[in-house]
Amino acid sequence: MSVAAERRKGGSILSKYQKSFDNSISILLSSKKGLKADAVFDFIFLSELSSGQVEQVLSKTMKTFNTYKEKKTTLDPVVSEKLLKLFALYNKGAAIFGSIHEFNKWMSEPAFGLGDQVPQQLLDTITGIELVAEELSRIEYGALA
Repeated sequence: MSVAAERRKGGSILSKYQKSFDNSISILLSSKKGLKADAVFDFIFLSELSSGQVEQVLSKTMKTFNTYKEKKTTLDPVVSEKLLKLFALYNKGAAIFGSIHEFNKWMSEPAFGLGDQVPQQLLDTITGIELVAEELSRIEYGALA
């Protein structure tokens, strides 16, 4: 997929969920309602994480997510909240790095501001997601020391 096509697809995915991750109240209400299982597969495309990594991040198997998708079952509030926080993180990252692709590259390498931890390895908890978001804010404002 070309960079332009990747940008369109990534932007289209993020815009689909924008209203649900716009602010904390939106995340809360949308999480309680539950996202469609398609959100997991959208996140896989966006993040370029392997199925195994996504299973670790979301604490459920791909088999479970495929079953939810087939049966049109909504995701539980915990998984929905985590996905919305992740979509918000990727939206911010794409804005700071100029593309989802560049953000994914940064996410896969040790980050000095995170104690040389790999950002994508911190996504399995809400606190980890928030730490990565805080690091993005430091990068955005040039407060790297």
